[in-house]
Amino acid sequence: MCGIAGIISANNALTNYIEDLTNIVQHRGPDGAGVYKDEQVAFGHRRLSILDLSELGKQPMHYLDRYVITYNGEVYNYIEIREVLEKGGYNFVSHSDTEVIVAAYAEWGEKCLEKLNGMFSFAIHDRKLNTVFCARDRFGVKPFYYYANKEAFVFGSEIKQFTVLPYWEAVLNERKVVDFLVNDIIDRDEETFFQGVKQLRGGHFLKYNLDDHTFEIKSWYHLEKKDEYAGLNETAAIEKFRELFTDAVKLRLRSDVKIGSCLSGGLDSSSIVSVVNELLKEEGKTDLQEVVSACFENKKYDEQQYIDTIVKEKSIKGHKIFPDVDDLFPELDKLLWHQDEPFGSTSIFAQWNVFRESRKAGLIVMLDGQGADEILGGYHTYYGPYILSAWKKGNIATAFKRMRWVNGRGYGYKWIIKEVYKNAISTGKKVKLQNIREKRFSYIKEDLQEKYLENVSYNCFKGMSYQQIRHTNLPMLLHFEDRDSMAFSVESRVPFLDYRLVELCYSVDEDILLKQGTTKHILREAMKDLLPPAIKNRMDKMGFVTPEKVWLKTHREIFLQELNEAVKSLNGLINENIISLFNDIVEDKIAFDFTPWKVVVLGRWIRLFKVKII
Repeated sequence: MCGIAGIISANNALTNYIEDLTNIVQHRGPDGAGVYKDEQVAFGHRRLSILDLSELGKQPMHYLDRYVITYNGEVYNYIEIREVLEKGGYNFVSHSDTEVIVAAYAEWGEKCLEKLNGMFSFAIHDRKLNTVFCARDRFGVKPFYYYANKEAFVFGSEIKQFTVLPYWEAVLNERKVVDFLVNDIIDRDEETFFQGVKQLRGGHFLKYNLDDHTFEIKSWYHLEKKDEYAGLNETAAIEKFRELFTDAVKLRLRSDVKIGSCLSGGLDSSSIVSVVNELLKEEGKTDLQEVVSACFENKKYDEQQYIDTIVKEKSIKGHKIFPDVDDLFPELDKLLWHQDEPFGSTSIFAQWNVFRESRKAGLIVMLDGQGADEILGGYHTYYGPYILSAWKKGNIATAFKRMRWVNGRGYGYKWIIKEVYKNAISTGKKVKLQNIREKRFSYIKEDLQEKYLENVSYNCFKGMSYQQIRHTNLPMLLHFEDRDSMAFSVESRVPFLDYRLVELCYSVDEDILLKQGTTKHILREAMKDLLPPAIKNRMDKMGFVTPEKVWLKTHREIFLQELNEAVKSLNGLINENIISLFNDIVEDKIAFDFTPWKVVVLGRWIRLFKVKII
């Protein structure tokens, strides 16, 4: 896990900025730094040593006197790929996955990507063909940003790296602001909050031609149903899930440094911890297992009873941290600087504290449950598309049956019908109707609403899962996870996003995932002999939540001050109606949402990065 940087330019003066571009992300790699310069190409690298801690694993790495690579991530099946390449005559001098990747590219070209099981972003300079090949893993677990103009093509792991360039300035992308405020989405597509700065999407590669200084971007991975999984019955699907999930966790325990796990007490993180426990038992190493958890004194937002259950039953060493609102605003600028872009709730602050505690405990690699909700239909908002998908297929009786199942889980029919309805119409219509009723978004400059509204409705269960994996929830959550962990030089690994597991869940029948109103049925059944019943049967959903509503009330004056500053900073994009909305939320006149916090963060972000509003 590392930080990468690159400058491609015929102007040698610009390539001299590679050291600055690299060192500004020192937090991503405190264990070493390296730079490579050619006539038109400069690569930089900050190293966080995870595999092969020797000097042989340092980067940028040269291979066969032809290739140079700068790489961020982990390829978990590098041992198996290496064995194949060795049989083909390739020799290796290190024990790193980096050397395996560049050798795989030498052998198979862009097709090597299909063989990699892991999280990665990298660039390879082929000095013979005069090209630079850049790629990102299937689901975008590891970041890759680029900025291109007539002077240069520049890339890096984080947006802040571009701030060192002499010709770059931060200019607001208004479209992303509206998407963030209305839909709570920041990573829907290649665009970022900064005009001109783009991200290479997950499952895409970019090939740069140094002869004519042009580049093309292509998709190399498509999430599709697999025939080998689509026909599985419930029993076979559960068995296959158990097999793949166990192997996904096992692969992610490959490391030359200490590994721990994030434990919220929920089904996902508890499943990972339980499988790790079983794998360590086989090796007689259960004494090595450690977990880190975010807890709160307010019992409504606290999951310690579940955390303690797992820790006690598995005899694990646990670390607890208690995020405090009094630390939130003093740390907000630092948190924003690491995130690069605004974020929609204070749960990011809880996660931030977990990774800080991980580093203090010497846990350099952490396993986390990110991605489970998106591949398993774990959010209760899946109920609407679950019912609607049956209706769309003409299975009216099934649709009503599903409504009864959801009602049996404690959800009233009024809520159920609302969930179905909001996914049956476009978001644009939905927002306009809501505006008429509540003036909910009246704090946003009116012409921006009309111009940039996006459609995020889902008319079927698998459609919602696909969009959340590829465009909405998951890319955003992975963004937060990467920055929070790397801020403290911690590598976060996400077993649920092993592509084999994702493809299985996307292919099997939706009733195996969400059965009779029970979310994540396949996971619950696959883990039933490993999880305590209190956790296996949990139907509530929390995650890294914070008592934000309580914080708004107890620190009302601070939030009001921050909101007023934000309105000034946003220069007309947001108006004084946000203050009225805030007061209505605090006084329980309308339902709670995160809008005030999002506006506060936007204002802070604009001031921190000196963003121009044009």
